[in-house]
Amino acid sequence: MKKLKKILLINWLYFAKELIEVEDINFLTGKNGAGKSTVIDALQIVLLGETNARNFNQAANEKSQRTLDGYLRADMDENNPNSRRGKNYSTFIACEFLDDVEGKQFVSGVIFDCRSDGSRQDRFFLYDGALPEDCFIRQGEAIDIPTLRVFLKEYGTRGKLYDTHKQYQEDLLAKWNVHNEQVMRMMKKAISFRPIVDIQKFITENICDIPQKPDIEAMQQNIRDYKRHEQLAQRQEEKLEALRKIGRLYQDWQQAIDRWHIQFFLSLWAEKEAQQFAIDHTELELRDSEAALQKAEEHIKVFSQEIEEKEERRQELELAVRQSDVFQEEDKLQQKKKTLLQEQERLLSGIQALTLEIRRETSRIQHLCGDITAWEMEEDITQVQQAAEMAGKVYAALEDADSQLFARPLSLFEQAQAAVAELTTVIRNAAHKVENRLSVYKAEADQKQAALANLRKNIKDYPRGLLQLQKRLSMELEQKMGKPVEVPILADVLEMKEEAWRGAVEGYLNTQKFYLLVEPACYPEAQKLYDLIKEEFGQSSFGIVDIGKLREKEKLQPLENSLAQKVETENDLARSYIDYLLGRVVCCERVEELRSHKTAITAEGMLYQGYVTRPLRRAWMEDAFIGRRAVALRLRRLEAELERAQECIQHWTPILQVLKRQEEPLFNQFFVQSTVQEKLNDYLRSLEIKKEIAQTEEQLSQLNLLWLDEQRQTIASLIGEIKTLRNRQQDTVDQRGQLKAQIRQLEEERLPGQRQKLMDLENRISETFSQEYQERTGLPRYEQELARLKRAAAVHKNFSDQLPRTINEREQTREKLLRARQDYAEQFKPCPFRVDAMDNEEYESERQALEENELPNYREKIKAARESAMEQFKNDFLNKLKSSIEQVEKQVKNLNKALKQAKFGTDQYQFKIDRNPDYADYYDMIMAPELMEGDGGLFTLPFQQKYGNLVETLFSQIAMSDDTQVNARKQSELQQNIERFTDFRTYLKFDLETTDQNGSRQLLSQTLNTKSGGETQTPFYIAVLASFAQLYQVNNSSTLASNTVRLVVFDEAFNKMDSDRIIESVRLLRKMGLQAIICTPPDKLPDIMPLADRTHLVIKERYQMRVKAWGKEIMPV
Repeated sequence: MKKLKKILLINWLYFAKELIEVEDINFLTGKNGAGKSTVIDALQIVLLGETNARNFNQAANEKSQRTLDGYLRADMDENNPNSRRGKNYSTFIACEFLDDVEGKQFVSGVIFDCRSDGSRQDRFFLYDGALPEDCFIRQGEAIDIPTLRVFLKEYGTRGKLYDTHKQYQEDLLAKWNVHNEQVMRMMKKAISFRPIVDIQKFITENICDIPQKPDIEAMQQNIRDYKRHEQLAQRQEEKLEALRKIGRLYQDWQQAIDRWHIQFFLSLWAEKEAQQFAIDHTELELRDSEAALQKAEEHIKVFSQEIEEKEERRQELELAVRQSDVFQEEDKLQQKKKTLLQEQERLLSGIQALTLEIRRETSRIQHLCGDITAWEMEEDITQVQQAAEMAGKVYAALEDADSQLFARPLSLFEQAQAAVAELTTVIRNAAHKVENRLSVYKAEADQKQAALANLRKNIKDYPRGLLQLQKRLSMELEQKMGKPVEVPILADVLEMKEEAWRGAVEGYLNTQKFYLLVEPACYPEAQKLYDLIKEEFGQSSFGIVDIGKLREKEKLQPLENSLAQKVETENDLARSYIDYLLGRVVCCERVEELRSHKTAITAEGMLYQGYVTRPLRRAWMEDAFIGRRAVALRLRRLEAELERAQECIQHWTPILQVLKRQEEPLFNQFFVQSTVQEKLNDYLRSLEIKKEIAQTEEQLSQLNLLWLDEQRQTIASLIGEIKTLRNRQQDTVDQRGQLKAQIRQLEEERLPGQRQKLMDLENRISETFSQEYQERTGLPRYEQELARLKRAAAVHKNFSDQLPRTINEREQTREKLLRARQDYAEQFKPCPFRVDAMDNEEYESERQALEENELPNYREKIKAARESAMEQFKNDFLNKLKSSIEQVEKQVKNLNKALKQAKFGTDQYQFKIDRNPDYADYYDMIMAPELMEGDGGLFTLPFQQKYGNLVETLFSQIAMSDDTQVNARKQSELQQNIERFTDFRTYLKFDLETTDQNGSRQLLSQTLNTKSGGETQTPFYIAVLASFAQLYQVNNSSTLASNTVRLVVFDEAFNKMDSDRIIESVRLLRKMGLQAIICTPPDKLPDIMPLADRTHLVIKERYQMRVKAWGKEIMPV
């Protein structure tokens, strides 16, 4: 047996140097964070030959963030004063083993050379011998890799420094006399100590020595050959089907051509017959038109003769009428009446036009006067309203004017002229005044808006120029004095102590509140400067207060209850000046008290001064500038003033618009004296004309017109008859023209066109259809259709209507044929056949060759290749799977023999192995005895009858895995099938059975999720120990074979077990002859310590760790 005896840690996290001695059963305990897992992580590196941080501290915390650099540099905590980061040093982890059979020792370990720049090198090492007494420390420092290499050379071939982890792992297993890498995987699982979640996976990966999967490469090559032939055959099948499709499409095309041929002939022949019928009809129409033309010529001659006779009679009668005296007198009177009517119409038209113009002007003036008189009485528009009222009264007489208006005297129009002239004058004057008033209001509104804008920015609207003067004085004084000089405005540094007295203070100070304050030392310079620049500020009354002289000359003691006490300030200059100005002004509650003082004032602004009582101006009192509240007060005041100004603007703007809208009046002097006077005369003349017309009509009525009327009636009757004859004659002339045009059109256009079309149809028929086709096929069919449809035109329409569909069908079938040929040429390259060939001979010949020769040959090759693949399927796949299953079943059987001797308390454990119910049929087939019988095996009739379909299914699961034609997803599924069906574990089901003292049996898979933590740890513990016992060949009767390492390491193995289970676990360890290092929490010590050969206590004191042997004598009570 080979036992671990010592563990050496140098520069590992907070372990500077620690040598830990180990016995058979060892417990490692300590508080959380003391360093137990730090020791286990170090041990893992040496035992597993891995520096991967993923193995670190997983039992303690699966989300551990520990890193190898953190362990080496000791800087997992940034506050560690002993961090090794930035230093050059070496770290050692080494394990000393003792072979108690041969009495020899060997050491395995790892060294890390760490450098200040953060780089590092590591090397594993092995040598026969014990750990050196200096523990690899010389002159107070751990040796580095070059020095270790020199040290190992002393051991010759019995010492080695490894360049690869793999070679170290192989040699370490050889030293352990364990020749199975599975032991390292088991160590990882034991250390991480996570409960079993998947018993199937746990047993197959950790308990069984997994056989290699069947090598099916040769079988897959045969499958590829078989599939290649099958694909070629499939391609030939596809080719044959494509050629058959082309043949069918060619037949469809030929049939469509035949249908088009007969329909085209019937349509042409029927059209030819219909055209001949049309020619016959046109010739008949020509003969009828010529006869009608001859009759029209005769009628025209008769009408001309009758018209001539009646026209001569009419002329004779008209001459007699014109020569009569009655006619001449009547004509004279009618001409006179006509002239009078024309003059009357001209005069009345002018009068009506002017009347309309006057009515429009009257309406405008009345509307304007109505607007003006509706305004409220205002001083600037009083005269306008009075003039408008007068004009309205005058124009009322003209409101409903008509032509009778000019029967009235001229004075009426002169009054209107005078009234509108007066209105126009006063409107013009008022418009000027209102415009000036609006300008004032708008300027005031603009000034208020500008002031409000500044006030809303907290800038007071001081008199123009004050702020510029303040800034100028401050800048100039700063240059003169060589330091910043403040020149505050008095109102800015004052605050009202009592707001009720603000009006009195503001009004009393008036413009004095705008004075500027200057330090006494600066006043002379300020005075000279102000004198120089005063012209720039015009007539402004800004002042600079001489506080120095004021304090020198005046006694600044304000009276009790003076106006100065109503004001407060933090500015000493302002205080002095306010005491001077307001200190002698006494505040009184009532006016009656004012005379009791030399100078006094009330809060309402009544001032007594110089023996005079007078009120302060209200504008001064409301003009708020003092203190911070002044801005808000002025805002309210200016907003109110702005609102009033805007109201005035809104009031006067529409008034101005009305006043500005005034046009030049129609009633001026020229209009009245000339135009109106002219129309008055015209009106009188129209009355005279009316009388003259009446006289003329009276003279006409006295004439004897009986004979004249008779003659006129006769003439009118003749004119009517002539007109009727002329109309009839013209109708006949028109008819004659139409007949001539019709005859010309028939002779020159229709008949030639019809005859040409007939000739074209006959030529087309003879060119398109042979005489034989016409006689044998076309004409007999035409006779049938003519008998059915009765008329050639009906035959033509019937088949000409069908032709487009037939042509479309012909083209579609041809397109389908060409597309099928094109697809064939693309799919089966190279293809020498013409796609647009009119016949189908090449494609038909190819079809016959495929169908009769090539495909049968491919089918024979496929059959032979499949039989070869199936034979290898049996020998290389099914037989090897059966061997793997039998091998694993044997391993489990041997493991169960060992478990029979290792009870856990009153419980006994056995591994169970059975066929997987999901793959039971496959298992039965693989393990079937018929598979091994005789030479036939897979192909024997009994086996095929029983498992033939299942063999086909399994074979198909892996048969296409190398088919590059399938897509990526399908290829992935096929590859997964190979992984699943070539793995013996697919066909087996594993479990762990517990039998208690009463013989009751339970399977771990059924109770895994219902048991407590300790109960789920126990099966894991049993399974792991059984696995280690098998790997270490504990029960091997051969001394040489059983002389193996027996080490198992558990991290937090007993944290969920009770005392009884812990005792049984340790007992089982000893019974199996295993050496153990187990991390456990301190609360388990009372149960553990009596069972242990050695207990180690891990202690952490700030940033130092150490391991102390801990026995019963030092256990805390």
